[in-house]
Amino acid sequence: MTDNSQKAQCKHCFHFLSKCSNTTLRNHITHPHCEVIKAQKNQNPEAGQTSMARDGSVFKYDPDYLREQFASLVIQRALPFNHFDHEQTTRVFQNTMQPRYTHVSRSTLKRDEMRLWSAAKQEIIDSFGNLNACINLITDVWPAPHGVPGSYMCVTAHWIEPGTWQMMKRVISFEEFSSPHTGHALFKMTLLLLDVSVKAVHLHSNKSETAHITSPHTHYDEFEYCC
Repeated sequence: MTDNSQKAQCKHCFHFLSKCSNTTLRNHITHPHCEVIKAQKNQNPEAGQTSMARDGSVFKYDPDYLREQFASLVIQRALPFNHFDHEQTTRVFQNTMQPRYTHVSRSTLKRDEMRLWSAAKQEIIDSFGNLNACINLITDVWPAPHGVPGSYMCVTAHWIEPGTWQMMKRVISFEEFSSPHTGHALFKMTLLLLDVSVKAVHLHSNKSETAHITSPHTHYDEFEYCC
């Protein structure tokens, strides 16, 4: 303190208390004015466990949010579905970090990842349906990771955001692309992927075009073959 006196201080709300009075300290706990202590006393066990985060805020354990983060991590790092599907991993999490942690199986993780993929796909469809800009498409052929034979073709859409003039990009297709990787095969694969992607956007944004887009006579004769 500024007057060189010593005070007790709550680790949660940093409120100063008398260091020589047990009554003051007990009242701070039994009649909580601290938000963290109050949340811990009034928490609903079924709603999740509440504690203090690293920045001093109230942290609430959410198993659904944890599963979502696990799914995102597996996708970003190309990890196997059974990365967290192990009894020893579950015990380590329960004993050292969160006692209420529950086992996450590979089937559960796969289901969560497919849900994230569907949500991301729908978000791209919605954004393209409302986009008023020219789109540039770039194709890349990638070898399969981890030494697995085969390759994949990726189609990326680039455009300039009208409001901010920022360069934006989204992967609109990522499919298996078998050999040979000739110019003609690349051209046919691009048209096939565009046919599926363009149908998805058009059918979502303008139902009046459904008959034309799904017609078997729809073709890409106006495209110039320049491979």
